[in-house]
Amino acid sequence: MRVWLAFAAPFLVLTASVSGAGGQGSMPDPTREYNQQVDCHNAYDRLVSDRKGGNTVSAAAIAWAQGYEAGANAGTPCPAPLPEMTARGGHWQIRTPEGRDATRLYIERQKDPAALMELGLSWINGGVPGGTPQDGLALMQEAAKLGDPVALYNVGTLYSAGIVGGKKDHATGFAMIEQAAAAGHVDALYRSGLYYQEGLGTKKDPKKAFAAFKAAAERGHLYATIMAVDMINSGTGTKKDFALAYRLSRIVADQGEVYGAVMAASSLLQMKNPLPHEDEILYWMDQGIAKGDDTIRGQLIPLKQQVAGAFTKAKAPPEYKPRVRKACPMKTVCVVNHYSGLQSCTTNKDYWNDCDG
Repeated sequence: MRVWLAFAAPFLVLTASVSGAGGQGSMPDPTREYNQQVDCHNAYDRLVSDRKGGNTVSAAAIAWAQGYEAGANAGTPCPAPLPEMTARGGHWQIRTPEGRDATRLYIERQKDPAALMELGLSWINGGVPGGTPQDGLALMQEAAKLGDPVALYNVGTLYSAGIVGGKKDHATGFAMIEQAAAAGHVDALYRSGLYYQEGLGTKKDPKKAFAAFKAAAERGHLYATIMAVDMINSGTGTKKDFALAYRLSRIVADQGEVYGAVMAASSLLQMKNPLPHEDEILYWMDQGIAKGDDTIRGQLIPLKQQVAGAFTKAKAPPEYKPRVRKACPMKTVCVVNHYSGLQSCTTNKDYWNDCDG
């Protein structure tokens, strides 16, 4: 049995309204960054902010902060953030004067690339007084020269957008983003896939584009998953491997992304024999219906009925059809009497034919 969706597999609901971008049920937010950057500098600033806000700080965190301050004064590397700090996730930017001053010491005394990047990013975004956006860009460019992946990604993006240099420089932007991708920056992996796909700053290379999207998808990047599954669906840069498409879709589906659920169901439906996956397909369609917006539900509900009906039909025993009876033809046989010379004929059914009577 071959069951096909009425829409291209990974884009089943991409026609949904984007007015609610970023919500669970509508188009995902294309500006969302997935790289979780937790280093000693933003971790320290977050602890300072917690204490100022009256939040409880563990004894282990206080001891760690003392070690961080000692490293800033002594010119020695800062301690790695504690697991409790990394568990809170990234995207924190320096916003306290104490965090700014400690980070400055790490810059002045040991040219710490992460310190350059963190303070530069904060000044670009106006997170803490003490420097202009231009000062922040200079710090981030210095961090990029020292190989900091986050700085490489951000500065490369600015070059490509034309914010640095006054015109779009995709070649420089691509080179920096490729460095960040090689260091494991998940958003840089996704972005490098776009550069290879479109031929921005480099030659078009569908195979390299798919490899980059796949690597980012394996780390839970939703848009990279959409791109990778679409390339599998069309056989561009890779073979049509719907088992792989399902595996990639499951990563984001298990995170609660409605698009992941839709892609998971769609990938299973496009396998050579989707019947063994009936329960999974209907489960993921139910997830899409439960979590999707009105547009998604409006597409999935009738489609689920169609798919469920196809499965029911495929599992049903063959319909009984009585054999059509074939009438035997009539055959006339004539005999001539040797004595009288008279002819006599008889007409009967020709049972020697393939017939039923």
